[in-house]
Amino acid sequence: MWLEDHFGNGSILQRNERVKLAASFWNNIGAGMVIGGMAAAFFLDKPEGTWTKIGIAIAGLVLGWLCYSIASNILTYMHTATEERR
Repeated sequence: MWLEDHFGNGSILQRNERVKLAASFWNNIGAGMVIGGMAAAFFLDKPEGTWTKIGIAIAGLVLGWLCYSIASNILTYMHTATEERR
């Protein structure tokens, strides 16, 4: 699904701003996952054992990387869609 189909035909500037906003959202979510995973692994008292805490930290890193890759794909879409229109 193209973003233009969902939002309607606006200017390219409006489309680029929507795409940047979506990418910024996913980048912020990814940063929150990384920080949250590290903080949970460090500060939570319940998980016993070092490997459990390392697993929580790695899960935060993986989720953060996933969100970052979504944002990267969104920005790649912005650049390729602009080139296709030319």
